Amino acid sequence: MIPSRLAPLFVLLGALLLLPSIATAGSAPVAATTPSPTSGLQNPSLAPSPAPVQGTIVGAPAGVNIRACPKADCSVVGIAKFGERLLVTGPAKDGFVPVERGGVAGYAFALYVATAEGGTPELRQGLPGCNRVAFIFNVGVGFENRIEILDRLKADGIPATVFPMGWWADEHPDLLQRIAQGGFPIGSHGAERVKLTDRGDEAVKADIRAAAATIERAIGKPPEPYFTPYAAETDERVNGLIARAGYLPVGYTLPAGDWDYGADPDRVWENVVPKVQDGAIVEFHLDAPASAESTGVALPWIVERLRAKGYRFVTIAEMARPCA
Repeated sequence: MIPSRLAPLFVLLGALLLLPSIATAGSAPVAATTPSPTSGLQNPSLAPSPAPVQGTIVGAPAGVNIRACPKADCSVVGIAKFGERLLVTGPAKDGFVPVERGGVAGYAFALYVATAEGGTPELRQGLPGCNRVAFIFNVGVGFENRIEILDRLKADGIPATVFPMGWWADEHPDLLQRIAQGGFPIGSHGAERVKLTDRGDEAVKADIRAAAATIERAIGKPPEPYFTPYAAETDERVNGLIARAGYLPVGYTLPAGDWDYGADPDRVWENVVPKVQDGAIVEFHLDAPASAESTGVALPWIVERLRAKGYRFVTIAEMARPCA
C-alpha cells in the first residue's frame, strides 16, 4: 500500500510514463518529435522527385542518341532529332539527363538538351575521367598569320580545332584550305569582329549564317557544328541563338593570353600548364601580334609537359562527348 504522502508523486510519474503512448494515439504531438525541415535531405530517398520539365535538342544537327543507361557505351533505344522536344525527368548524372520520349525512357547527353530552367548548354570544359585536353585556335585578330604553329602540332601528332572568322576566311581561303587539308577540324568564330551580345537576334543569326557560307566557300564544306563567339562575349540569349542554328556554343577553360602585343612564351606557359585540369579547353591564336614569339615558342614546352603528366590531346568533337 502506498503511503498517503507519496501518492501525488506516483500519480505524476504515471502521467509522464504515459505521454509517449498518448502522443502516438493521435492527441496533440510533442514538439520534440516533429521532424526538422532539413531532415529529409539527409536521405536522398526521402527527397521528392523533381517534376518533369520540357527539354529541346539543340546544338546537334545530326540528333542525339537516347541510351538505356547514363553511359556512353549503353545501348541506343532511340534518336532524338535536332529541335525535337522531350521530357527531362530528373537531374543530370555523369553528364546524362534522364528523359522520356514517345513513351520510352532513357538518357540523353546533357550538353545537347536545353531547358527553360537550366538554359542552353555551353561547352567550356569537358567531363573529367580520361585525362583529356583540347587546344582551340581562334583566327581573326588580323595580324600576321602564323600557320606554321599548326604544322608543328601536326608533326608531333597533336590534334587541335581551328575557329576562323568569316572575314578572315574570305581573305585567306588558301590558308584555310591548307589548315583543313592538314586534318584540323574547322569550326566557326562568327563573321565579323563585333560582340554578338551587342546585336539583336536577327543580326546574330545573320552573322552565324554569313560565317558558315564564307567558310564553306573556302574549304568546300560547312564548318563543323561548333561555334565560339568573338571575344568570348556571349550570354544565354546568344547561346540560344547559336544552339538553335545547329551549333554547340564553345567557350574555353583557360585563355593562353597570347592575343596582345605583350604576350611572351613564359606568360603563355604560366597561363596554361599550372592551371590545366582534366577536360580543359585551352584557347590560342594564330594571327595575334605576338603569336610567333609567344605561342609559337611556348607550345612545344606545353605539349611536352602535359604529355609527361599523362594528358592526351583531343579535338572539340571528342571533348563534346562523354568520357568513355
